[in-house]
Amino acid sequence: LVKNVHELVDAKKRYPAWPKILPDTHQTTLESRTGLRDRLKAYNIALRQLSSKSERDTVLAAITDQNRIADLLSNFCACSALDALPQVIHGAVTSLFDFAFGLLTDLEIRDEHYKAIYDAATDHVCPFCGTEYFDAPGAPREALDHYLAKSRYPFAAVNLRNLVPMGHKCNSNYKRAVDVLYDANGGRRVVFDPYNHTNIYVVLDDSDPFDGSTPNTPRWTINFDPDAPAIPTWDAVFSIRERYQRDHLDEGYSAWLREFQNWARSADRHGDTDASLLEALRRFEQYHAGNGMSSKAFLKAAVFRMLRLRCEQGHDRLKQLLRDLLRPLALPTT
Repeated sequence: LVKNVHELVDAKKRYPAWPKILPDTHQTTLESRTGLRDRLKAYNIALRQLSSKSERDTVLAAITDQNRIADLLSNFCACSALDALPQVIHGAVTSLFDFAFGLLTDLEIRDEHYKAIYDAATDHVCPFCGTEYFDAPGAPREALDHYLAKSRYPFAAVNLRNLVPMGHKCNSNYKRAVDVLYDANGGRRVVFDPYNHTNIYVVLDDSDPFDGSTPNTPRWTINFDPDAPAIPTWDAVFSIRERYQRDHLDEGYSAWLREFQNWARSADRHGDTDASLLEALRRFEQYHAGNGMSSKAFLKAAVFRMLRLRCEQGHDRLKQLLRDLLRPLALPTT
């Protein structure tokens, strides 16, 4: 639509009456949207104030490049942000695309988009942390985050490819309006594409099973497999390692050991020999690995894999702790 305005300006043609500027297929739906009418006309006026076709071409290139979402995230291409474009168009661009983004709600496109993603997902959790649950369609929707911040890349503000459901903590407490394409020093970086990426697994194998935040809490070393180029960006933007350790591993470890204890006792697994202890750990690890993102199962699987590996390596203190944990309850005496 804005490219049509550029064509008219470059051809030195008059701006048509509303809604003729719109594609035929959308005129009936959008004819009553006078806010869109006024803002599109204001964009046309601002564009005609640019002194040269070269300046207009710079804006036109930004329109195209800001919407090359996959290429931008992979660092295959770059684009001009709003502050690199002529000042005279800033207000018109921001107003137009902020309003157009609001129309996605008015026209129920945001709800349809969220429902399609929710229905296609195996686990209804935030894809950026894996720990915040999403509510079902019909409840107040999760935030649709502008992955490329609309304050810097407004031409992508209504591109559904740039709108990603994100948990409240990830969106409001961590990402906020961060420019994911650039680090704090202004360096270009690779970013995970939430609509096209492989699975990333948490690996805790290098952790020490003791002497972390408490004497009996592991000293965590958090790695990821595969060690993809986008991981440093993910960790920097969402504080993933910090949050996993503070909010889940340290906080949940004791409860997860009790869960292991209850499971082992219900399955009559005593852990009184090295072989039986390792088998119990392996089974519990596999059980959680099969549960994907549900109830932090991916973190529990990584924890019990680490414990199993340390026991296999002959960590006597850990083996004794786990044997004590799995010791059968004494029968009451009469």
